[in-house]
Amino acid sequence: MYLMMKKADPELRCSWYSVMMKKSVFILFFLLCTQVEAAGYQLTAQQWAVPRSTETILAMPVLVKAVQELQATPGARLVLHYPGGDAGTLWMNELHSWLVALGIPTATMEIVPGSSHNRVIELEVLPPLGITARDVRNANETPGRGEI
Repeated sequence: MYLMMKKADPELRCSWYSVMMKKSVFILFFLLCTQVEAAGYQLTAQQWAVPRSTETILAMPVLVKAVQELQATPGARLVLHYPGGDAGTLWMNELHSWLVALGIPTATMEIVPGSSHNRVIELEVLPPLGITARDVRNANETPGRGEI
């Protein structure tokens, strides 16, 4: 293919490259959109920049919603995507400690470096391994299922 392009007309080469660039940009845009959609909740540095106590942690809507979803889905996992660097690591360690202190088992949490923003921790509740999100929705929508 390269040899064909090398011998081809310069205008043809230019149009081929522009088509490939457009396709690459489209694919990159699609991947970025799906990545942004993946994280369910975002805890910003501004939300976290308050004197922390049990009351203030329990008053953070992002954490309350994520924990409620985690507890509503048996066997679910809480994935925490944190920003890199020392500050992100310290922030994640403190959040992790608070969640454990509030009764979230360490075994249900996965800590993953690399959030989409450097001032955001993304919290994502995932269904148990081997179970799809559709299975969880169907179980939650069917009356009488999932009750103890």
